[in-house]
Amino acid sequence: MLRIIHFRLNKRLYSVKPAKNNIKKYTETINLPKTKFPTRLTAAKREELERRLLNDTIGISYKYQEHHKKAPAFILHDGPPYANGDLHMGHAVNKILKDITLRQHVARGQQVNYIPGWDCHGLPIELKAMGAGAKEKNALDIRQKSRAFALDAIESQKEEFSSWGILANWKQNRIYMTFKPEFIANQLKMFYDLYERGLVYRDLKPVYWSPSSRTALAEAELEYDANFVSPSVYLRFALNGLPTYNGKQIYALVWTTTPWTLPSNQAICYNASLKYSLVHLSGRSANELYVIATALIKDFQEATHLSCEIVDNMSGASLAECTYKHPIDSEQSALPFFAASHVQDTKGTGLVHTAPAHGPEDFLVSLKEQLQVKSYVDEAGVYTQDAPHFLRGLPVLTQGDKLVLQHIGEDVVHASKLEHAYPIDWRTKQPVIIRASEQWFINTDKLKARAAAALEQVEIYPRTNAEASKKAIMTQLYKRPYWCISRQRAWGVPIPVLYRKDNGKVALNGSLIDHLCSTLCSEGSIDFWWSKSVEELVPANILSQLQCEAQDLVKGSDIFDIWFDSGSTWSAVLKDKQVADLYLEGYDQFTGWFQSSLLTSIAARDCAPYKALFVHGFTVDEKGHKMSKSLGNVISPKQITKKYGTDVLRWWVASHGTQNMSITVSEKLLQQAAENLSKVRGTLRYLNGAIEGKTELPHTLPDASYLNRYLLNCLVGFEAEIEKLYAAYEYNRVVAVIQNFVTNQISAIYVHLIKDRLYCGSSSELKGIHYTLTHCYRQLCKALWPLAPFLVEESWSYYDQTGGAFHQQTVKSHSEWVDSKALDVVNAALDIKRVINQQAGDVNTWHLAVSISCDSPDKLALLQTLQTKLNKPVRDSELCELLQVGSALVKAELNAKSSVSLKTVHSTLCQRCRRYSLDEEQQEICMRCSNILNAKH
Repeated sequence: MLRIIHFRLNKRLYSVKPAKNNIKKYTETINLPKTKFPTRLTAAKREELERRLLNDTIGISYKYQEHHKKAPAFILHDGPPYANGDLHMGHAVNKILKDITLRQHVARGQQVNYIPGWDCHGLPIELKAMGAGAKEKNALDIRQKSRAFALDAIESQKEEFSSWGILANWKQNRIYMTFKPEFIANQLKMFYDLYERGLVYRDLKPVYWSPSSRTALAEAELEYDANFVSPSVYLRFALNGLPTYNGKQIYALVWTTTPWTLPSNQAICYNASLKYSLVHLSGRSANELYVIATALIKDFQEATHLSCEIVDNMSGASLAECTYKHPIDSEQSALPFFAASHVQDTKGTGLVHTAPAHGPEDFLVSLKEQLQVKSYVDEAGVYTQDAPHFLRGLPVLTQGDKLVLQHIGEDVVHASKLEHAYPIDWRTKQPVIIRASEQWFINTDKLKARAAAALEQVEIYPRTNAEASKKAIMTQLYKRPYWCISRQRAWGVPIPVLYRKDNGKVALNGSLIDHLCSTLCSEGSIDFWWSKSVEELVPANILSQLQCEAQDLVKGSDIFDIWFDSGSTWSAVLKDKQVADLYLEGYDQFTGWFQSSLLTSIAARDCAPYKALFVHGFTVDEKGHKMSKSLGNVISPKQITKKYGTDVLRWWVASHGTQNMSITVSEKLLQQAAENLSKVRGTLRYLNGAIEGKTELPHTLPDASYLNRYLLNCLVGFEAEIEKLYAAYEYNRVVAVIQNFVTNQISAIYVHLIKDRLYCGSSSELKGIHYTLTHCYRQLCKALWPLAPFLVEESWSYYDQTGGAFHQQTVKSHSEWVDSKALDVVNAALDIKRVINQQAGDVNTWHLAVSISCDSPDKLALLQTLQTKLNKPVRDSELCELLQVGSALVKAELNAKSSVSLKTVHSTLCQRCRRYSLDEEQQEICMRCSNILNAKH
């Protein structure tokens, strides 16, 4: 039986077919690639291999680079995921993008600094720890269960992160957690420093408040229900008359979507620069006139179907001396009008109902005009006993709107419904309100200008979205009126403040903070804030400094906003004056961690905590839908790694995670990633087999054939292009360049054209190929290692059988490989080869005699470099090898047009190499093969 000796690379079959009667004789003389590196792995073997590599190689690579790579280190500060459940595809995108970033720096010989962390506090963890429907328990019980839940989640998440090959030291003392004593101590000291400098203060202000969670919320903790329905009501407020219109009742027309806030109304705001009109409304008494912004009359008529007859016009400034009667509280009969810039003629009536307890702009007006802030709503979103009698004890968002409108029925000019985007609690999915309460704030007004200046120096990636991304974070920065950093929950870091019982004033000094930090370190947790009384908590000497007795003080019950926790991680992790080279998170962090980290760092040390931001999108299914259990479209990272292996998950992230804000996850794309990686594996296997293990290489290329020089030149360009794309975080393009290089330069050109020399060539030729392929293999491993470390380390274990790992290497191309002549020469031959392939059809090209004419001296010179003899057929030139033909004739004379003519020569080919035709005196093998075999003996 005739046996074909073959080696497959990227679906291309390279073969040597010996004659039947000489199979054994010549097969044993052919230099076929030999390797035990498998073409593919079963799921069970792949899982076993990944586990072994994690233990022996990948798991120790972070520690190795710390001691062997060059400083200064590249610092990537890890944005902490919540310690509250299983990992999803968003986690995979984020952590793997971070890991690719780190590995590409290590591959270039640079040390990296990466400390993984977890956000351990907050309502999401508290709710899961206590379980659905759990009854309210004491703070210590909540904290105990929350801590245990968070620790379990961290262990689970850490194990899965590690299984993805994330480059880090996962030991407990090398990760950060926001409930570690040293982290909390650092946070308490930062708080006190900002408090001392007037950047943190306590005040009564309106904040987003979640009745369902009974706590204040930050902007970043809100979601928006696009289909929320609110009342849309035009009300009238009775003015105390205008002198010009004695005998007529004048009303101010006001539009609101929050009737429940009317009990807290304290003023009406107008814009002094607007024009207003007095109008008569159809169907109303002739003695009633209504004030409305002139520019909004048309909108009012369309919304209410009430026609307006203009009786007179007036300037906004003329409203300054007007007063009006409260629509609910008859005792308030002369409330003021105030000019305010937030009143515009874009919607409503140009007159704004003002309740300082329930709106940021309203509150600012109250500060300017020195109004008392009246709030009749408690932490459960229920009217207090100070509210009007018909509202007491009732929820504002359900019964409040209805009852208020019923009570002022005759003053309701028109009522309808408005469907609009309304803020809801991101965890409970219930609507929030704006409610004034005593909270702790960071004074963002003092920080905005400096923060904006620092942001101007920050690089943002991907560069294609950099301008829009910078605008988004700047907009959020300027839009934020203040930052509320206090929350009313049990699971978090306590705001370490005592209050005087008699007047509510803060009692705080540096000695108290130092004592709390010392106690924290000795006890191992901050739970003592809840378990100890003031007498147990505060030593006598500190009470003396505060000029208080213990019985005169009460502990604060607020905790820090988790965004203050995570926003201060730079201080605990980076230390001293370090600034991270990169923060890498999803685009939602423009309103979250990017923002909170910036503000705390500006406040504490007057610089941004990062030099660059990388922003990625969020995962969706193939139809563009967000993944959710209810839709049944969730694909988990564990499913992918079990079916395809970790490197396929990583390859998918690199291919799709950086160029779009919607990152599609589908079986089709995952299968495509698996197939592409399989082709790369085939190339590594071929190179392993051709090299046959790690050996000492000469300093220079032993066989300076143009094909060897061509590939080495390509390696220089490949390395430079890969490093440029890695530096720009364009990982999808890195994948594309690698695939193109593997398919074209390595497989279709070099490996395909070199196979005769590799299989049948002389020892000197083999040394040149070995040198070239070894450097090709090393460069390919360097480019691949950040994307597919398991594959590279597995392949390297077959290459370097001394036990060395790829992560111990520093691979660099040589400047002497740059060879523009080799590039031009080989490309000139390849141009002709394409013409031959078009004309030859299915003919074995080794049977072809080719005649070539050129149209320019330059082309002729390039071809003559490969075949010095002109006007004569040559069989053994490098030109014949590149063209894969039996003989080539290059004509010396120039023609007006280049041409290639083919002639089929029916001859018997050498039974060993299947390339050279046999002369009459040669019965089995060609002269080249005969000389090689004789040399071996």
